[in-house]
Amino acid sequence: MLSHILKGVAAATEASEHHIKAAEGWFDSAENRVDVLSNLEDRADAISRLSLPVEVQQLLGVTLAVALLRETSRRQLSVSSKELDIAWRLIHRALTQTEANFGISRSAQGFLAVPLCSLLKDGNIDELFRLHVWMPDGHRGTAGFAVHSHQSFAQSWILAGEGTDHRFDVQAATDYSSATHAEYALAWNTRSTSSTGYETYQFSSTAKNAHRLVCAKRIQTELHTRDDTYSIPAATFHTTEVEPNVVHATLFFFDSHQGFDKDAGVLGPKDAEISHQIRDPDGLTVFSLAETVDVIRTYEGHMGQGQRHCDQSELEQALREFDIALNIIESANAPTSLAYYRHQTLGAFGILNRRLGRYATAQSYLEQALEGLKSCYLRVNISGELGVLYRHMGLLEDAKRAATTEYETASQLGFALGICRAVGTLGMINYHLFQKNNDQNLLRLAVRQLTQQRVESARSIAASMDAPGTDRKMLAKKAQSSSYWESVALSRLSLCYTALGDLPKARASALESLGLAYDLDDYDHIAVSHYFYGRTLLKSGQHKKALEQFNVLQGCSPAVMLCKQPSEEHRGDLQELIAAGGDIESVDEHGYTPWDYTVFNGNTEAQEIIREALRHVLKGDVEQQLEERQKRANIQKGYRELFQEHLRPALLQGGDAVFQTLRSRYAKALANDDEKRQLYDRLKFVWYSDFLNSGRLPRSTDSLTNELVAQDAGSHSSMPDLVVFFSYRWINQEPSASSPDDSENTQYHRMIAALEEFLKLHPEIHREKLGIWMDFACIDQDKPASGVRALPLNLAQCNAIIALTDTEYESRAWCGVEALLAHTLQDSYHHHTWYEQVPNGVGEDGRQAYKLEPGQLGLAIPMSEKRLRFEEEDRPKIVFLERQSHLLRSC
Repeated sequence: MLSHILKGVAAATEASEHHIKAAEGWFDSAENRVDVLSNLEDRADAISRLSLPVEVQQLLGVTLAVALLRETSRRQLSVSSKELDIAWRLIHRALTQTEANFGISRSAQGFLAVPLCSLLKDGNIDELFRLHVWMPDGHRGTAGFAVHSHQSFAQSWILAGEGTDHRFDVQAATDYSSATHAEYALAWNTRSTSSTGYETYQFSSTAKNAHRLVCAKRIQTELHTRDDTYSIPAATFHTTEVEPNVVHATLFFFDSHQGFDKDAGVLGPKDAEISHQIRDPDGLTVFSLAETVDVIRTYEGHMGQGQRHCDQSELEQALREFDIALNIIESANAPTSLAYYRHQTLGAFGILNRRLGRYATAQSYLEQALEGLKSCYLRVNISGELGVLYRHMGLLEDAKRAATTEYETASQLGFALGICRAVGTLGMINYHLFQKNNDQNLLRLAVRQLTQQRVESARSIAASMDAPGTDRKMLAKKAQSSSYWESVALSRLSLCYTALGDLPKARASALESLGLAYDLDDYDHIAVSHYFYGRTLLKSGQHKKALEQFNVLQGCSPAVMLCKQPSEEHRGDLQELIAAGGDIESVDEHGYTPWDYTVFNGNTEAQEIIREALRHVLKGDVEQQLEERQKRANIQKGYRELFQEHLRPALLQGGDAVFQTLRSRYAKALANDDEKRQLYDRLKFVWYSDFLNSGRLPRSTDSLTNELVAQDAGSHSSMPDLVVFFSYRWINQEPSASSPDDSENTQYHRMIAALEEFLKLHPEIHREKLGIWMDFACIDQDKPASGVRALPLNLAQCNAIIALTDTEYESRAWCGVEALLAHTLQDSYHHHTWYEQVPNGVGEDGRQAYKLEPGQLGLAIPMSEKRLRFEEEDRPKIVFLERQSHLLRSC
């Protein structure tokens, strides 16, 4: 089977006989004569390690990838996302090693095609594999010739992007007026010949009117996205619709063994005679095509994971994935603009920050995302988010303008869900205007917009999903969206009915909203729906039942949800909840309290509301407890912002100057924020030469500590070229100890030995330009709080981390945090170097000997059971830093 496919790959790549024989030899060897479906990953790894010529590696890689897809197609097996990743990795590697052996052409349907395996028989396709790519360049085929069929059965595996496949029933037309198309006959042309037989590489194709009028009726529509597969029977008429500004890529298999119809053709305008399609790729290369597909496939993986986190209200995890996605797009070297994806990612950031209650940041992202974005579904969604955001900010005129843009764009596109959402937003705007001036007409208008237009529209969309031929995936997306918008409208209707004095309708509306919310499995929406239902019960005098709704904790409590949003509306709701006895000390699934969220989004008014409420709940020294809570929340906010917003983008960006960038961003963040400057110490170091001369572990008061100032790349300064962070255990446990080291200076000597071995491993590093970070010297031992807080942040700015391990090292919590961060940084970004100095028998002097070895990756480092000297004070910090380390991961 592999030798058969190899012939097709050789034909598609016009490989030399010498390279074909080398590839055959590798496949014929005993260790490689195995079932390709069972060990493709092993074979792929083996090929990547071969020292064979590039051309041979290309033949091997493409043959294995094609074999996997061919066999799964014929056995009617599914291909997992992982298997498709492996197949694509093999193909991508082959296409980007050298371009000489692969051709590229543009089809009449607008996509670019790269033949990967071509087996022809009697001038017809026997088996053909191609990479099909629609680029974001607006080319979407020759007008009027989109509907076509294939002589062979075909199967497609989606690598990236969205494509909508439409199937048609085509029947002979009874007369000219009832005809929609005419049938056309195809011929393929090389530069020297023209033939009705298929040619692997074509200079052009010609479609000639056969003067058979037909009526084509669309009977089925399917949406296909990343990792999907679908098949097209021979002679089945279809067309693939792809938006003009996005990438869509598939691996396409034509297989006459699963079906063949010689008379399959293409449809075109009924009043034209002939159409020529020049297959010129407009300067695009196979390399640039493959790189673009790989960029978008990787990008979509992170965006998809981020959206799944959003759906589960795991917003910090989503922020990490969107960060990575944006970095992928902004660092891509694509031959055509990927602007759409930047708009999409900025929009996702805007929505995420709106949900986090960071309104100014959300506004900036959403307005950037909308700028220059033409009429499309994304423009509808971003306009809608801006409308909601402006409404929360009290900017009702801006909100009305954004909602109107959403409505008009959605109407132009025939996008029913966009229209549905827009009228709901306009309804809530009119409700807020009623609250301002008590105009009953506005209240009644709001009710009509929320019921007759929003709720009924959502239900109508759901009902229309029973139409035959509609794709299940499209149905699922529409069903979820329509249910969500219906639930939101019903909860807001409860406000309007309450204002009208119709409490039975208000309760019924809020209860129906709550039922829909649970079907959606969105913790934030469930929490707010509980609040609205509880509010209607409270207004109806059912105080006990109202509290049951206010104090429910389904991942997120109503109090937490209200504190996530710093709007005047939400603060009023919070006050109402507190006055009724609602729980304001609930903790959500991420370990955050309502107060934590108000601090994070800068909602000082809500902080004061909660502070006043806690004064009636707390016992003992209330003001001291409030001060401690405030400080803890400020520290957590600082960590979140410094790690996720300042350091992680620099780590993702990478480059030769990554550590200068990290230090510069950290220094600027402290310089621009008085609160952070008080909470976190600056990055400091000790010169290795001074460390050697000290004879012991230097203390912060020994005047050996220097502040590390970020320098421009290439500058010759008095700053170190490299800084090593030491993670070690304080082994001197005496209460009055003046040093963390013992009387024999064990840790000091271990550090010197580790650094000398480190310098031998890295001879490019000059010892006179080597700096050290170790806590006893770089944290003010008389006022250690800000230095201890900054410890994990400073670790991230050091080039290398060396852990002095021993029998008790792994049991210590702070050592565990340092090891966890070192593991995360090296494993995720590959900029840092991590070593462990481990016991290595007994030396010649009879003492314990040590050796330096690379830190182990892939280890789980749980923090829950590790020991702390100051348990009550430090345990919350350790747990929080463990979470931040996980969020810092790049994948």
